[in-house]
Amino acid sequence: MDKQTMKNLAAEAHERLIGGISEKNGAVSSELAEEYAFFWFSRLIAVRYMQANGFDVGNGIFQAAVTESNEIWAAKFLDVCRRNKNVSAFFSDDEKYIIPSGLTGENGLVCAVLNEISDDVFCGNVQVIGWLYQFFNSSTKSMVYSELKNNVKISPEKIPAATQIFTPDWIVQYMVENTLGKLWNDCGGGLGFEYCADFAESGNAGKRSPESITFIDPCMGCGNILVYAFDVFMRIYHSCGYSDDEAVRFILTKNLFGLDIDRRSYRLAVFSLLMKAAEYSPSVLNSGISLNLAEFSSAAEKCRSSGGGYNDVSQYCDIYGSLLHGGDMDFPYAEKIDRILSGKYDIVVTNPPYMSSSNMNGRLLAYVRENYFDYRADLFSAFVTRCSDFTKKDGYSGFLTPYVWMFIQSYEKLRRTLIETHTIRTLVQFEYSSFRDATVPLCMFTMKKDGLCGKGKYIRLSEFRGDMEIQRIKTLEALKNDDCGYVYKASPKNFMKMPNVPTAYWISERVAELYEKYQPLSDFAAPRKGNSTSDNDRFLRYWYEVDINRLNTGCTELKRENTLEKYWFPYNKGGGFRKWYGFNSYVINWYDDAAEIRAIPTSVIANYKYFMKAGLTWSTLTSGNFSIRWFDEGWIFDNGGCCIFELGEKREYICALLNSKVFSSIFGQLNPTLNFQSGDVAKFPIVYKPDIKIDRLVHECVQISKDEYDSFETSRDFRKHPLIP
Repeated sequence: MDKQTMKNLAAEAHERLIGGISEKNGAVSSELAEEYAFFWFSRLIAVRYMQANGFDVGNGIFQAAVTESNEIWAAKFLDVCRRNKNVSAFFSDDEKYIIPSGLTGENGLVCAVLNEISDDVFCGNVQVIGWLYQFFNSSTKSMVYSELKNNVKISPEKIPAATQIFTPDWIVQYMVENTLGKLWNDCGGGLGFEYCADFAESGNAGKRSPESITFIDPCMGCGNILVYAFDVFMRIYHSCGYSDDEAVRFILTKNLFGLDIDRRSYRLAVFSLLMKAAEYSPSVLNSGISLNLAEFSSAAEKCRSSGGGYNDVSQYCDIYGSLLHGGDMDFPYAEKIDRILSGKYDIVVTNPPYMSSSNMNGRLLAYVRENYFDYRADLFSAFVTRCSDFTKKDGYSGFLTPYVWMFIQSYEKLRRTLIETHTIRTLVQFEYSSFRDATVPLCMFTMKKDGLCGKGKYIRLSEFRGDMEIQRIKTLEALKNDDCGYVYKASPKNFMKMPNVPTAYWISERVAELYEKYQPLSDFAAPRKGNSTSDNDRFLRYWYEVDINRLNTGCTELKRENTLEKYWFPYNKGGGFRKWYGFNSYVINWYDDAAEIRAIPTSVIANYKYFMKAGLTWSTLTSGNFSIRWFDEGWIFDNGGCCIFELGEKREYICALLNSKVFSSIFGQLNPTLNFQSGDVAKFPIVYKPDIKIDRLVHECVQISKDEYDSFETSRDFRKHPLIP
């Protein structure tokens, strides 16, 4: 499938339809123009798909667009859509519309839809519908992200375009096979799946009827996850001897459920699922089957326009979506939604929306803070938590999410909740920039809701640069060979032993035991972060840029009267990777005890009592490994140059340990970012065994580093260049 061709066609269609609608009615609002554009694009693609797949629907209608006038052809095309009662949920004509210009003629949009994507692309490949919709929305999405740079929050009507990412087919396959496929094999199914990471012994969960298994995607988008789940269910039903017609009916009415906030996505999901069903049983299109799919947008609009005084949740359910629970809404038109929200499901698989709390509009942010306070850092975190509620005991769930939840402190509550109630069965951590449709690094994972039970299989692809095709190939290699070098087996019990409960699956049990057994660094010393002036350009200089007579060095106690004449003080501000000694070039203007800095509302003066005290310092941000440096009295320090104080006789030992390969290896494993905060360092376990030899070697290393640093003129202690006799 040439996605670039589809992307070009969808983008061209969006631009031409919006332009054609504006040409016919320049007074139409941008929101209505988008609605009308989708009205035409979705129907053009749907009829094109049905024709390519052999359905008797408007045969010759696309070819007729070459010679017909715009208005006459549009009327004929809409009549074709109206006559397709078998997919009425998609083709329903309950909308007003404007016929855009530019549909017909050899260079018209209809001919482009006919010619630029071949029948082969559409044949048996209903996922094309979802890709085209994502590409159709790409300009809106770009506009939203451009507005975010100007601190414009994501408005309710733009949430779908901003958050919908069409999940690649093989990732859908992985998540469904390791949840639905895994559950069936737990029950003795014995089916083989290409991407299944764990084949359970047959029969260990008891036999199940396929009709009893429920599967939901609560953020279904265009339905591509449900479509592949349909295929897997068909394999399950076939293995039990069901006919195609029976299996299709049961899958649509008993097995598959879906929700979304976006009416457009819902309609595409309905269409996609019916087209998939028709591949097995064409008669389903005339069966009148009602799917267990629902959308919040129409319910919210009816509620807001009814004037019935319904609760806030009902009126704005199109903002909150599947974060709601059954019974939250008091609106009668939401009965189907409420039934789905109230359900518990054997399988929950989704690609939830990603949106940081800083980008949420006020109403959504208030709701998340009130109902998902511990998981409010990002919308996906709240959705993962809600999906846990959807999942039955011993049920499976699968997700594609940003992987920040695995390590960062603001997601600790999410990690604890998941680990205490689920077992991560499989996890694939993708290379940082491999998923180019998302703006964040991602992982996919599946879980079983059985608490701390057993080990999971983790695949780490961070070393394999390239797009998602490279990630797919390496994932398959890992599934076939546990000894490939990037597969890990880990128990969540190990995660619980470590501070902040990181999902550090590569950590050995021995390292986890160190954190559990030994005291943290904070019990021996005081790691601290320092100032934030809010205006470093104003208050910081290199020492050689200021009057030497105003430079205050060697001060052992900071007093206001000492800051009136000599007010430039040495300043630890980090500086990158350098062990033992150095990066001493900065000074800070502390005149009148920093009166000007204190006058800035956003400035922070932290840990004042440690100013002028000797200690150790490191750079919080660096392009390399962690490194610690020695400094004596007379220094103020920055947030970027965190320090350790109250070291006493342990100063040399801790300096040696934090500069050792042992620390670099263990700490680096738990902190895969290059941001070394004081709180993280404070939790490192210390096995304190003082040795006079260690003290001596540390002093030697500090002196060697100092001599080398002082050999350059940028050092305050420079005396003579080493090459001069």
